Amino acid sequence: MTTPAPSATSAPAPGTALARTGAAALVAGPLVFLTLEAVSAWAWDYPAYSYARNWISDLGVPDPGTFQGRVIDSPLAWLMNTGFVLGGLALLLGVVAVTRAVAPRRTRVAALGLGVAAGIGYVLVGLTHTSTAAAADGTIVLHFAGASLAILGGNTLALVLGVHWRRRPGTRALGRTAALLGVLGLVAAATLLVTATSTSAPNGLVERVSVYTLLLFEIRTGLHLAARTTTGRSSTGDA
Repeated sequence: MTTPAPSATSAPAPGTALARTGAAALVAGPLVFLTLEAVSAWAWDYPAYSYARNWISDLGVPDPGTFQGRVIDSPLAWLMNTGFVLGGLALLLGVVAVTRAVAPRRTRVAALGLGVAAGIGYVLVGLTHTSTAAAADGTIVLHFAGASLAILGGNTLALVLGVHWRRRPGTRALGRTAALLGVLGLVAAATLLVTATSTSAPNGLVERVSVYTLLLFEIRTGLHLAARTTTGRSSTGDA
């Protein structure tokens, strides 16, 4: 007696495990980042941490002191730096899952490159700091390079994929949201370059716009990817 072959519908779609893992990473990474940021800000000793005035990176400086006129004292700096590193790793995993079925190839390669650059940037921000000591030993350059990769690379990724998805049935709403977030993040980044040396500008708020747009893009994309894997479709490619 011959055992009947399993039907095609009973087997998981190729890449489904990766897609589900990537979707979870894209949603969980930003949520973990925002939670650790809030806890680190809550633990800030004195003066009170300001989401409008203080840079996000201030929360990751392990040594109390003064930098660029800001008094920095973050007792949970290690926690914030953990958030940066985990956020970067989650983005790296997510972008691999998201871009695996994107076509044409040049768009896929561009998106993957931007996502990898942004993820590495996050990790660099978590491993290096902005402080007088970092300025003295030169590692502050790595921090600024990482921040640039994360913000510019991540928001450009959102814009590139947004434009791509807007042209595909099934991902048009996702594409519009991603493109809008990418443009908003890049505008905020450009504004930050102009106001960075100002002590009166709300640079912390402007920086957060440029970072939070990327986080929102990740969450929105992760939710879309999760919904597709639930219905048996394993990617956000050319649906």
